[in-house]
Amino acid sequence: MKKLLLAFAGLSVIGATAQEVRADLGRSSEMFTPTHADGIPYKNSANKQSTAVAIGTAPNVYGAGFGPKTNIWADEDLNTIAFIHRSDYSSNGDNSSGSLRFDYSTNGGSTWTSNAGPVYNPNLSGNAYPGFARYPHIGILNETGNTNPLNASISVWAPTLAGTNAASWGGALMGTHKMDNTTTNTTVDTTGGHLTLENSYVDGGTFWGLSFDHPDYDVEEYTDTAIIWKGTMDWTTDSMTYTEHKAYIPVTNEAANGKIYGDGKIFFAANGTTGYVSIEAYDSTLAPGKVIHPYLIKTTNGGSSWSAIMGPNLDLLVDNGTGDSLVTIFDQITGGTWSIGHLTSSTRGHDLAVDANGNPHLFVHVFPGTGTTPSGGSAAGDFNYFPGVNLLVDIFTTDGGLSWECNVVSQVFTFSFDFDPTNGPVPEANRPYISMNADRDMMFFSWFETDTAYASGTTDNQFPDWRCQGYNVIGDSLEGPQTVMGTFGDATWGNVADWAFDNGDGTHQLHMTYSPIEDFGSFSVLNSIDFYYLGQPYPNNIGLEELERNNFAVSQNFPNPASGITKVAIESVEAANYNMVVMDMTGRLVEMKDFGRLDAGRHIQTIDVTNYAAGVYFYTIESAGSKITKKLIVE
Repeated sequence: MKKLLLAFAGLSVIGATAQEVRADLGRSSEMFTPTHADGIPYKNSANKQSTAVAIGTAPNVYGAGFGPKTNIWADEDLNTIAFIHRSDYSSNGDNSSGSLRFDYSTNGGSTWTSNAGPVYNPNLSGNAYPGFARYPHIGILNETGNTNPLNASISVWAPTLAGTNAASWGGALMGTHKMDNTTTNTTVDTTGGHLTLENSYVDGGTFWGLSFDHPDYDVEEYTDTAIIWKGTMDWTTDSMTYTEHKAYIPVTNEAANGKIYGDGKIFFAANGTTGYVSIEAYDSTLAPGKVIHPYLIKTTNGGSSWSAIMGPNLDLLVDNGTGDSLVTIFDQITGGTWSIGHLTSSTRGHDLAVDANGNPHLFVHVFPGTGTTPSGGSAAGDFNYFPGVNLLVDIFTTDGGLSWECNVVSQVFTFSFDFDPTNGPVPEANRPYISMNADRDMMFFSWFETDTAYASGTTDNQFPDWRCQGYNVIGDSLEGPQTVMGTFGDATWGNVADWAFDNGDGTHQLHMTYSPIEDFGSFSVLNSIDFYYLGQPYPNNIGLEELERNNFAVSQNFPNPASGITKVAIESVEAANYNMVVMDMTGRLVEMKDFGRLDAGRHIQTIDVTNYAAGVYFYTIESAGSKITKKLIVE
């Protein structure tokens, strides 16, 4: 990870300067006490506390640490979620900490089978072939027509310490394991220079795994070659045959710093033939200055061949929501007192997805970078950036890379924290993730961030809450509120699945695993850890204040804008009668509905706007003399 860390090494001082200009935009000051540094929420509502399910155990934080990973997978057709991790071998009876086990739920996350397997269990001395496994990735492989989760298999993709280069990395573990634990087929490849491997992707019975060729991490540079393994499942033997493909994805060898690059991702369209590989790195042919930026290569034949690189100029991106350029937005954030230079991204993690239209989306951090002069400071040098002035941005193209668009998802206020500088380091940033529904027309952008509403002196992401923002692909609009999906005190290493389940009421269930830190004073990166699963609906925006004031609360209708049926959730503290009126902008009554007596709990009601004229309306729900009004947009 030498080159990755090199890009970040000189930035902490600049980050401290940036924190001075932080403005807290759009946060709820009621949610936390002025002593939020202790991590204790002041008010708990449905979207601020969650019931998590204990799942598996691991020997230490390594394996789930260091950025977003594909180690949780959700399959809506099977109502199944699976999570892979290194084995706490002393308690599980395995041979080493390089063994792998998995946890799974076949009822949508309600109950789990923990520490199933082992998937991989080497009995070795030292870093001998095939090697101990480290950072594992997972997928669920399922034969067409199968409805029994235990007849499906999981894919495994992990680097191993195969002893083939100076740092002992070198093996790529790939294979399958049937979920009923009857059949395991794994192999380790050492023909490529594998480091920590990038993520994997599965679709039905097809697997793709991504690695960047790095022959000798301590001495030789990355070879500008992406290695893509494609696997095809044979369901008669529950095993997979693999084909290796190579693609050219260059990183500029910069004189002072070598090749600076971060993580890579691979993702395919629904057709299984169009796919993309993304990287966060520096390429001088695309970048306007010496900055980190995201770029892509594309395949249209399932991964056999790949295009030349393509990517955005971050300096030229314009936010679709406001019509302002990202440069202008950063100028507004800093109060016009900074001179904004080139914009840059980060080697600290990003995500990639392909939407219903076959268009790639990159969810990345964007910062002021090279050439930026803060108020009272000096211009940032090459590859430097200001982590305290930070936007999470969805970047996408609709024309194959000829032009690029973006949506600013959120401003981010706490970027990174080292959870164990003594025994680590174990630095973690915000871990941006993209989840989608099965139709790929709704996206959900997740990240992990410490609330700063009252913690004005906080500069570290020490108490990261899971945050989410919905996005309507067809309407190109951020949809639903930015929601805190769960808060769990001292926790990190959150991992979010690529796929969300449709709840049928306008919400989608997202899937996340995390590992808590019980006590920072005694915590060590080398201690065994427990994982927890958290499944949460989005949007989960029933208002606490409404419940306290009225004994009931009303959600924003979904979808909004609407053109047919739109749904509204009513949360009632006690049984009561409810009715609704809908009015247009002039105050004219458009519709009345009597919902009758509703029991305590959550109730989904529908509004049919098929015959409404396009425009803005207001719906008011009334019970026992209290009223709550929301805005409805008809397109």
